[in-house]
Amino acid sequence: MRVLITGVSGFVGGHFVDVLRAEHPEVEIVGLDNHPGNRARALGIEVVGAELLDAEAVQAALARVRPNRIVHLAAQSSPQRSWSDPAGTLKTNVLGLLRGSDPKLAEELVIYSAHHDHLGIGKPDATGDRIYNGALDNAAGCAQVLAIAAAFRASSSPAPRAPPRRSVLILLVAAEEQGLLGSEYFTMHPTVPAGRIVADINFDGGNIWGRSRDVTYVGKGRSTLDPLVEHLAAGQGRTVKPDQFPDRGSFYRSDQFSFARIGVPSVYLHEGTEYLGRPDGWGRQQIEAYEAHHYHQPSDQLRPEWSFDGMVEDAQLGFRIGHELAGSDQMPAWKPGDEFEAARKAAPR
Repeated sequence: MRVLITGVSGFVGGHFVDVLRAEHPEVEIVGLDNHPGNRARALGIEVVGAELLDAEAVQAALARVRPNRIVHLAAQSSPQRSWSDPAGTLKTNVLGLLRGSDPKLAEELVIYSAHHDHLGIGKPDATGDRIYNGALDNAAGCAQVLAIAAAFRASSSPAPRAPPRRSVLILLVAAEEQGLLGSEYFTMHPTVPAGRIVADINFDGGNIWGRSRDVTYVGKGRSTLDPLVEHLAAGQGRTVKPDQFPDRGSFYRSDQFSFARIGVPSVYLHEGTEYLGRPDGWGRQQIEAYEAHHYHQPSDQLRPEWSFDGMVEDAQLGFRIGHELAGSDQMPAWKPGDEFEAARKAAPR
């Protein structure tokens, strides 16, 4: 029996493979493939659908497995705001709103997003540790967004200080590791029409290596947000660089992508690579070492050698970007010809 699993990759796809092999050892896994069309034609096999990425869907898909077929896991969100991961753990989006002060512009949102889920309890590492803490991915991102929320609250009270003109939404989404499901659900059921969402400022990870001369802006060059980010980073004495690891496809792998699909421009900040007091290449080495040894592993946990100075600067930059947008009369836009420009123009208001 030869089976090709399509429509999903990463942790969920890997979990499905593990279950399938355990319960059906006679099955030959052809592979995980997010582009089933060409592969299906090459293999001469048909598609069978499974609707949700949870334990019940896994079992249902297992029941459908037949010789020479594809099991397709469609990355669709649940009709509810909660999801179950393969271990059955309930996950829910968490939202908090700071209402804007302008009677008209308060109906528009600047959104800060970070995913609060990780991988739970899974396959043990060499030490027997089975707890996937997700300290950098993405407790660090949540911490920055929560600090920004506290800064907005502090800057808006007591009287006579007032909130910014536009409203600010703090959005901690679930099920990012299962295929951006939490942010996908929100963007399919936004609290205001998509045309009233000014921008999404997304935090996925954080700088744990110290202060840097640069900051990475994943998606730089795509929208009219670039000059604002560059101006505010220059105020910190830093330069802004585009994705410094473009082969990773980071723009399409974090929650701001869900917003881009409905036309909302985004700022997705990552750590830089040029660290103060460190030799050339040191920062890139640290990032690559984390990816090789700790990314999606139990060892992604808080460590005494972490430095938070750079993370603080990145959070301050994110706050200032959102604060400027929340007080501006203008709506950012995608640059002409960008793949998401049409969605922005068609977004309902």
